[in-house]
Amino acid sequence: MRAVLDLILPPRCRICDISTVSEPIVWVCRDCWLDIDYVIPPICYQCGQPFAAPPEGIVSPMHRCGDCLQDPPPYERARAVGFYRGAFRSIIHTMKYQRVYGLVRPLAELLQAQFAYHWGDGMPDALVPVPLHRSRLRQREFDQALGLSHMLSRSFDLPLWADVLARHRNTPSQVGLKEEARRHNVRGAFRVQAPGRCEGKALLLIDDVYTTGATAKECARVLRQAGAARVDVYTLARVE
Repeated sequence: MRAVLDLILPPRCRICDISTVSEPIVWVCRDCWLDIDYVIPPICYQCGQPFAAPPEGIVSPMHRCGDCLQDPPPYERARAVGFYRGAFRSIIHTMKYQRVYGLVRPLAELLQAQFAYHWGDGMPDALVPVPLHRSRLRQREFDQALGLSHMLSRSFDLPLWADVLARHRNTPSQVGLKEEARRHNVRGAFRVQAPGRCEGKALLLIDDVYTTGATAKECARVLRQAGAARVDVYTLARVE
């Protein structure tokens, strides 16, 4: 079937527009996919921000950055696959805004590939996708965090708690806002709908992009208030 479709309407890379006939991912060519800039150590143990210092100057893998020491986030650890720039940024935008939902699986496979490395020392009790407000969901017709979470849940046989956390207030887009404005924008936007389920649990928040951490911190805060023993964050990409 794909061969017939390729003859009628040859697929092209959504990023650079070259032909993707015979490519494993029809929406993104091999070169663009290989252009993903992965996050590598040394990084802050808590927020996952790479250190500017050379590796020889970092004495411990549990070393935390100045921001986390001064104002510790409510989550335990935040980790991301790659940096939100270049081809990776365009690939994520293609999934979210051009409605190329077929990219969910290969993007989820990036999360799967590093999952054991990041969380193998303590598997979470459940996955919690960062939710969209219902009006934003109607607009996009797709919840990218939920889609990624479904793939991870099936791959590692982990419970998916898609109904525990809700965005009950429709906040303006975070795009273009400074860090303080982002924090104010999402303050009180999330609500735990089943707090009893969170008691004593280790939960892993799933989202597509970690920008300033405002959304992740607010979600972690309300989950910890509901009794979660630990909250971690796992995203496809992070902004430097």
